[in-house]
Amino acid sequence: MCILVSYGHIGASVLRRPSIKGICKALSTCGSHLSVVSLYYGAIIALYFFPSSNSNKDKNVIVSVLYTLVTPMLNPFIYSLRNRDMKGALGNILRRAAFSG
Repeated sequence: MCILVSYGHIGASVLRRPSIKGICKALSTCGSHLSVVSLYYGAIIALYFFPSSNSNKDKNVIVSVLYTLVTPMLNPFIYSLRNRDMKGALGNILRRAAFSG
């Protein structure tokens, strides 16, 4: 609950910014952290809100792998998206994939 309340306050203060440029800068600063936190807590939420009696062990393994492997492997990528060059390269890759598909 404390995390949700603190993110609510952050969101409210970001939206009070007078300019669009200020909002974009604040979101680019917080965006990488929000994506990691949502990935981390999203697995817990999915585990508890969608319980299944026959595949409970499988879900525990998936969440454990997400915590121990996926999140640490994605951290450098997610935090490097704050770099302008990385954003440009990712945009080029996504444009190529959209036009070739």
